[in-house]
Amino acid sequence: MRAIVTAISLAVGVSLAPISHAQDAETRPHAEVMVLGTFHFTGGGQDMINPEVDDFLAPNRQAEIAEVLDRLEAWAPTRIAVELTPEHEAAFNARYDAFVAGERALGVNERQQIGMRLAARLGHDRLYAVDSQGGMDFEAMMSAAASAEQSALMAEWEIYIGEVQAFMAETESLDRSILERMISQNSAEVREMHNLYLILAQMGGADNPAGAREMTNWWGRNLHIFANVARIAEPGERVLVLYGSGHKALLDDYFQGAPNITWVEPLDYLLASPASATE
Repeated sequence: MRAIVTAISLAVGVSLAPISHAQDAETRPHAEVMVLGTFHFTGGGQDMINPEVDDFLAPNRQAEIAEVLDRLEAWAPTRIAVELTPEHEAAFNARYDAFVAGERALGVNERQQIGMRLAARLGHDRLYAVDSQGGMDFEAMMSAAASAEQSALMAEWEIYIGEVQAFMAETESLDRSILERMISQNSAEVREMHNLYLILAQMGGADNPAGAREMTNWWGRNLHIFANVARIAEPGERVLVLYGSGHKALLDDYFQGAPNITWVEPLDYLLASPASATE
């Protein structure tokens, strides 16, 4: 009889503990996360398609960057995460401190021109490095497709990548302002372009599924980035994630699906005037 009573007591204890924890979680405000997809101000050079770049330190471009910052400032993020691996975070924040102290000018890249400038406006004491290493072996995927005689799939790839290049040539023109380019980078059209990775995933045969292997790495890399951001997205925080737009579709999916995080649409702020965004 004593053994039965003990078993019942343990079962009750185990069943009640999660309920108590769930009730605690319900009373805490969820963190909010906004993923701002961006082009690389320095041109990148390692992506499938790299944008045209300009002198973003020129007065007109600096004014355009300020216009983007005005809109992001309306959301008032409490933490800013950037596309940088954690081992570089200390040096990055040392440079941020030097910038805030007026001892060092900013470089061209978007981590500094958007991340650091916005952090300084908001009085942040640091930024967060949340990237995870990982690349794609395009040569391996193309070679595997050729070996598997996937000529029809390769033809689809050529058509799809051509459409992506045409879209980017139009939306990434240097005639467009940085705000206009940021709006394009966060559009539904760019999100749909992520489907090209599912064409890549099909490349190769059963003996060498190079596409599926490389895309497993890509999905996994973005899951690691998500986890790195989630660690700093404590209850009540508003975290701005500044990342290359190729990552945005997956990161959005992860944050929209996370039950303890509230996803925020950047276009609600990019498309609004700074005054109306705060109303």
